[in-house]
Amino acid sequence: MSNARLHMDSSDSDNHVFAPCRARCPVHIDVPGYLSAVADGRFSDALDIVLERNPLPSVCGRICLRPCEEGCRRCLLDEPVAIAHLKRAAADHGVYPLPIVSHSRPETIGVVGGGPAGLSAAYFLSRLGFGVTIYEAKPLLGGMLRYGIPNYRLPDEALDRDIDHILRHGIGAETGVRVGEDISLSELAERHSAVLVTVGLQNSRSLPIPGVEHERVMTALPFLEASSRGERIDLGERVLVVGGGNVAMDVARTALRQGAKHVRVVCLESAEEMPASAEEIQDAHLEGVEICPSWGPKAVVDEAGTCALETVRCASVFDSEKRFAPRFDDSETGRFEADTLILAIGQSADVNNLGLPLTPRGIIELDPLTLRTAVEKVYAAGDVISGPTKVIDAVAAGQRAAAAICRDLARDPRLLNELDEENAVLGRVPETMASKLETRRRIQMERLEYFESRHTFEEVELGYTEYEAAREAQRCLSCTTGARVAREKCASCLTCMRVCPHGVPTVKVGGWVYFDAEACHACGACASQCPAQAISLEGFSDAELTRTVQRTLADAGLDTTVVFACGSTPILPAFPGRDVRTITLTCLLRVSTAHVLQSLHEGASRVVFAGCVEASCRFPHARVLVGNLSAKISRSLEPLGMSDSFVVATGADDEELAHL
Repeated sequence: MSNARLHMDSSDSDNHVFAPCRARCPVHIDVPGYLSAVADGRFSDALDIVLERNPLPSVCGRICLRPCEEGCRRCLLDEPVAIAHLKRAAADHGVYPLPIVSHSRPETIGVVGGGPAGLSAAYFLSRLGFGVTIYEAKPLLGGMLRYGIPNYRLPDEALDRDIDHILRHGIGAETGVRVGEDISLSELAERHSAVLVTVGLQNSRSLPIPGVEHERVMTALPFLEASSRGERIDLGERVLVVGGGNVAMDVARTALRQGAKHVRVVCLESAEEMPASAEEIQDAHLEGVEICPSWGPKAVVDEAGTCALETVRCASVFDSEKRFAPRFDDSETGRFEADTLILAIGQSADVNNLGLPLTPRGIIELDPLTLRTAVEKVYAAGDVISGPTKVIDAVAAGQRAAAAICRDLARDPRLLNELDEENAVLGRVPETMASKLETRRRIQMERLEYFESRHTFEEVELGYTEYEAAREAQRCLSCTTGARVAREKCASCLTCMRVCPHGVPTVKVGGWVYFDAEACHACGACASQCPAQAISLEGFSDAELTRTVQRTLADAGLDTTVVFACGSTPILPAFPGRDVRTITLTCLLRVSTAHVLQSLHEGASRVVFAGCVEASCRFPHARVLVGNLSAKISRSLEPLGMSDSFVVATGADDEELAHL
C-alpha cells in the first residue's frame, strides 16, 4: 500500500464535498466508497478503503459508537445504514492486503502504549516511512481493547486480526516492558528520534466515601482484566455495580457471565442522562440487569461477610451550564445489599513514574497544537491527555500524533494540513428526490438470544453474511459518489437528461450539463449511455470496472461464463462443474457494451446479465433502462456474430440463468 495514499488524491480537491457520514467520522473514512464496494460484493476493496484511515476495522466494526450513522441522510427516510456493521463485514469477508514496507526515513519512533491510539500512531508513522517500536507493559498488545472490553463484544481473534495487519508494516513490539520501571523515558528518547506516550487510562477510580475499603468492594478495570484472562471470580449471587457508562454495562453483563444471579446498576444520572449508549443499556436490561438511576453513593457498610451501599436520591447531576455539580435530596435515602460491589465510575492515568511534568489535574503537560510535552523529543496523545473517549477518537488521536511527528522530523506538513482542512458537507436529501426513493428497513444482524447470551462469553452479535451485507449496503444513497462530467468531453447531446430516472441533470449556461450532488445517487444510467463517454461515477469508475473484469478473467478457461449480477438479485444458484465468474454491481446500468466486449476478449465464452427482481430493486425507476441497455448491447454484438454469447436473465430463478 503506497504511503502517498495517506494524502488526499486528485479526487479530493479543494471543492470536494463530504457525505455527512464521512464528515461525522473522526478519521473521515470514505464511507460511501466502502459501502459501494460492499454493495458490489467487493469486500477486499472495501477493506482497503477503510484501512486507508482506520487500521482497526474489525474492532471498530464491532464496538464503535457510530457517530457516522447520526449523519446518514437515510435517517430522513427510514433508518440509518448499518455503517459500522458493514465495516465489520469488510473485515470479516475481505482479505487484508499485504503491505509494502518501505522505511524510507532514517528516524525511528518509540510508542509507549499498545492501545488503540498507540497502534494507530505506529501504523500511520510506518506508512509515512518511519521505523517504529511499540513498548507495552501488558503481555499482549491491545490495551483496553483486550483487557477492558469483554470477549462477548470484541473477541480476541477479531482484535488480533487487526493487530497482526498493523505489525506486518514492519513495526516492532516489546511487550512486558514498563516504561518508567524497566526502562526510563529518557533512555527511550536517547534510543529514538521521538517518543510518543499513549498509555491511556489504566486505573479505575474509587469513591471518597466511608467503608469503600471493604474486602467485597472492587473496581471495574481489574475485574474486567481478570475476566478477560479467563479467571473465575467469586462474586456471590448478588452484585451491585456503581456507574452509568458503558464500562458499568460491561461490568454488569460480565458479572452475569461470571455466575451472579442478580445484578443491579446504581448511578447518579437519570435514565435519560446515563452516558452509556442506548444499545448497551438495552442489552444489559434484556439480559436481566436491573438499572436503578438517580442514586448517589453515601457509604459502604459491612453486612457480616457481605456489604451494602447506602445511597441518597440525586436530584440533578449537572448545573445550568452543563457542568458536573450533583445535588442531592437528603430526605430520600436507599440501601442496596450485595455480595460484591464493583465501582465503575471512571478511569485515570498512571503517569507519575514517567518523569513528565504534569498539570495540577495530574494530566501530562503539553502543547495541544503540536502535541509536544515539556520534555524534548517526547509527544503525547490519546486518552492520557483527553480523558475517556470513543475508540474511533483514539484512532484519530494516533493519526494526528503521527502527522505532528512527521511535520517536525520530516518537515512534511501535508498530512497535518489534510487533517485540518475544512470540507463542505452535503445537505439533506431534496424533497423531489426523497419522494422517488423507496423506504427499506435496516437489515438486523443475527445475534444470540438474550437468555442464552447471559451465560456465555461467546460473541453476541454474529455478523452479516455476504449477501446480507451487500443488501444492507445497497440501502446507502451513495452520497457524493454519483456522476461527474468531464466538461471538455461533453457534447451537450442531453442523453443523460433523457435517461436519468431521477431528473438530476440540468443544463448550465454554456450548454454543459451539471449534476446536483445532493440528488444523484449513482445508479449509473447516464454514465453507461453517454455517447461521448464524458460521465464517470465517483464511487466506482469505468476504469475500476475494467480492472475488475481483468482480475475476474485472469485465468479463464475455454468455457467460462461471466455473470454481471445486480446486487439486488437473490443469491445465485450454484453451477456444479461449470466455470462461472460473477461480478456484482449495484445496478447493471454501470455495464456498457465495452465491458461486455472486454469480457469476451479476456476469455469468456458467454456473458450473462442477471437482473434483479422487482421487489428488491434498488433503483426501480431504472429497470426499463436496464432493458433498453440490454437490447442495445445485443444489437451491437449482432454485426460481430456474437449475439449468442450474450444472455439476458431477469432474476436468479430465470430459466436461462438456471440452465447456464
